[in-house]
Amino acid sequence: MRGERQFRGAGWSRLPLLLLLGALTALSATSCRSLLSRPPPQPVLRIGIVPDSPPLAFRQKRQWCGVEADLGRALAQRLDMRPIFIATPPARLADNLLSGKVDILMAGLTVTEERRTQMDFATPYVSVGQAAIIRAEDRLRYNTAIKIRTARTRVGAVTDSPGARLVASYFANAELVPFPAAAPAVAALREKKIDVFIHDGPEAWWLTLAHPEQLVLAPSVFAREDVAWAFRPSSIFLRQQANHALADWQKDGTLEAILKRWLPVSK
Repeated sequence: MRGERQFRGAGWSRLPLLLLLGALTALSATSCRSLLSRPPPQPVLRIGIVPDSPPLAFRQKRQWCGVEADLGRALAQRLDMRPIFIATPPARLADNLLSGKVDILMAGLTVTEERRTQMDFATPYVSVGQAAIIRAEDRLRYNTAIKIRTARTRVGAVTDSPGARLVASYFANAELVPFPAAAPAVAALREKKIDVFIHDGPEAWWLTLAHPEQLVLAPSVFAREDVAWAFRPSSIFLRQQANHALADWQKDGTLEAILKRWLPVSK
């Protein structure tokens, strides 16, 4: 009897352990099936973008907005990738691309021979240039490119910018007034300390929106340049896919719709 009781006691003491091992085995099998059935993580498209450069790219309520932001999301969706926008100072754009920190530059880059020696470009998707912001009351005075370029007037531009170089080279009768940034130049124009402000077309249009009754764009655009996305020379497949996307968007109106939303001064 004693031996029988001992045997039964030993059997009952092993039962919870066996049940626990069975449960762990079932849980492990379920976890493995769950992992195997889980879809792989979505690949990421790292997009180098210049912050605070409306209407190309800017933050609004923690969301990237603007031309490049809309196009970046559209491209990533087409490639079944998740877009990650990486804010990049203009001086670091080429370094971040070539070092592999970003996969593509969607930063309003104009296509120049100097840049072509470092990186490859997709097909240009828009043409922009330097625009003239004037006071609304001066519309007739500056309604053609010739009138603007030949006027004996005070023309503002940001120091060491394409606008400043344009004025210095082609505005023979103008007094060039340099500014450290666009905001003080716009203030000077409103206060009649200068008569014209030459600046990048997209941002110039954006600046007039803050003072629509006082400031307008002159109808002429100077020094037109092509804008395109940039890639590492080794990113041949990604560049080809971007070109295919742009070609399709030109046909179905996607590109025009995005540009009209943000860049009415583009062509």
